Amino acid sequence: MESIKAIGLMVLWTVLSLYALYYLGAFENFRNPVLIIPISLSLLGIHMINMFIYFKVGGNKPYEWKKLN
Repeated sequence: MESIKAIGLMVLWTVLSLYALYYLGAFENFRNPVLIIPISLSLLGIHMINMFIYFKVGGNKPYEWKKLN
């Protein structure tokens, strides 16, 4: 159950972050050489915070799929 909560929080964080990047115009200016590094670092930061959320909320136990048999 903790994994599902963690995945939900990760989705929420990712959607809010990508909305912020969209609002700031990152998806329109990703070919601008000056903005490449800040945009890529923000995407890397989003990914690292997603991993932090998953391991803090979900713990070290991975999500277990239900077995059919």
